[in-house]
Amino acid sequence: MDLLLSFIKTNRTIMSNNKQSSVDKEFVPYKQALALKELGFDEPCLSYWDDDKVFELNPEFLKGSEMDSTWLTRPTFSQAFRWFREKYNLRGFIGFRPNVKQFDHHIYDMLLSGIEYTKQRTMAEFNKDPLVGTYEEAELACLRKLIEIAQGGNK
Repeated sequence: MDLLLSFIKTNRTIMSNNKQSSVDKEFVPYKQALALKELGFDEPCLSYWDDDKVFELNPEFLKGSEMDSTWLTRPTFSQAFRWFREKYNLRGFIGFRPNVKQFDHHIYDMLLSGIEYTKQRTMAEFNKDPLVGTYEEAELACLRKLIEIAQGGNK
């Protein structure tokens, strides 16, 4: 844990030309972290945003409910996807379409059997999934869709 915190501390300020550092890409953006909090996400996180939306380390690995109420925990994408699997039985995954050299994302309800899922997700539905240029764009699009579903949107 100390090694990971040291790595984050070293890399969190490496920002050039408005590009995210490699470690920053592991974390959910502020807007989605806020939506997760509103949905009940309250897990220990490595970092948080303070009152001024400045990224800070969370060496005590506190949950949001254990921190100042104006701070917002900053989960990793991995934490967010795991939370959706555990709380909503929803699994999001990223795919790659080699024929067009682009990424896409898919979400399925883990309570469905294989037969139920294939009835729900026909090839026509599969082909409607938006395509993006990078894995990170697909990851963020998938998280946004999971949030939309949990907020009562369509599956």
